[in-house]
Amino acid sequence: MTQVALPLPALTRQDSSASEPRSCCRLGLGQLVLSAATFSAGYACGLSSTTLNASFVPSLSTIKLPDICAPCVQQPCSPCEQVAAPCPAFQTSAAPAPSGTVGISFDLRTTTATTTPGIPSSMPLAATSEAIIVKVFAGGNGRLGNNIGQLLHGLAFALRMHADLVNLVASGGQLPQIFVLKNLTMPLPGASEGPRTIPKECLQAASGSRMKKEPNTYAGGFWTTRCDKVTAKEYHELALQYIWPLIKPEVKACLERPDEDPGTDQQLTVHLRGNDLWNMGEFELMPKKPVNMEAGAHHWLWANPPCTMYEKIIREEGFTQVLIVTSPDRRHACVPWFENFRERTGLNVKITLQTNSLAEDFCTLARARNLVLSFSTLSNAAAIMSKRVKRVYLRQFALNSMMNCDIWPDVSMVQYNMPISEQHHEPYNNTYAGVTEWFQTYNMSLITRSPSCK
Repeated sequence: MTQVALPLPALTRQDSSASEPRSCCRLGLGQLVLSAATFSAGYACGLSSTTLNASFVPSLSTIKLPDICAPCVQQPCSPCEQVAAPCPAFQTSAAPAPSGTVGISFDLRTTTATTTPGIPSSMPLAATSEAIIVKVFAGGNGRLGNNIGQLLHGLAFALRMHADLVNLVASGGQLPQIFVLKNLTMPLPGASEGPRTIPKECLQAASGSRMKKEPNTYAGGFWTTRCDKVTAKEYHELALQYIWPLIKPEVKACLERPDEDPGTDQQLTVHLRGNDLWNMGEFELMPKKPVNMEAGAHHWLWANPPCTMYEKIIREEGFTQVLIVTSPDRRHACVPWFENFRERTGLNVKITLQTNSLAEDFCTLARARNLVLSFSTLSNAAAIMSKRVKRVYLRQFALNSMMNCDIWPDVSMVQYNMPISEQHHEPYNNTYAGVTEWFQTYNMSLITRSPSCK
């Protein structure tokens, strides 16, 4: 991984009462080393000389600081000069952060074994007699599917940490279009009764989100940093118990309305991910210029199903109705492919194309009985939130998805394999023209059902 070293004359933190960053403690001889992406966290005074994992924010970053002291650690953040000197022994107590401010920092000397071989199965919490609080800041990473994932990853972490309270904060993104959520603190009944240890599967998430001045408080975006091995069944149960009550009344009315068409069980709902994979911005609804078919294709397109996989499902399962949900740009190569489906295949199948509002499209996906996932957290999140889905079809799970092979009862999953990937997609070239040719013409005989989920 490429590392970029930048001078670090000062660190800043964001004061919740002001829009401009305030100056924090000045660090002498400091360097900021970014790996992976951007650094977007705000830190308080007294950062230690430890390598810090800041993956609790949407971007995974690593910060390395030289050995310096923190003379102002016991005081509110104010400009101060620091000089290189041996660091004193770690003090477990620190003055609380000033009221109305947000200052997040970590001292990983309490969890040094989190990223080394031979880590323990669990680790004691810092102060087991105090209440454990988990703060989940959702909305700062991507769109709706990611935002729902942040909430559920954070809830799963809170339960495994036996937290007393969880604070859900909608910090932006598309959550307000679906949920009534700004800043909600709620207890987790029974969660605090378990052992007061950090389970092995949550060690990295705990070290990346523990607040230095409040060692029993964990705060973050919980997107790339989350507990390992949480099942889809557990995510589904968490969604029904904690997320469903937050759905806006009009969206809930859509989700719970009775079926108008008695043939719903014979309908296949397909999600086609458009816009950002097709030469558009992440939040851009309509294109400003045509797709450059000779440009390099988005690499995630090679993880999506080709159009012929949908035809294989329709033929093998005998569906007579297909509802396509896609973005308003309709750039996905399977949109025109579906528009002449009956003429090309001779199959008597009713094809309906839907490009409505985000709330309406999410409702349609979550109401589906038979749902084909794309390589997208939107359709994955809709399946997790669904009270109606019975059969899920997919090629592969989206990155950081809540969906996995450990599905909940009364739902079956069918996965398909094919010898095409981002690294190996011969004879198709890595352009939008090449991807479109693959999507629309791929030989169905090369697509096989996986004997087991993976």
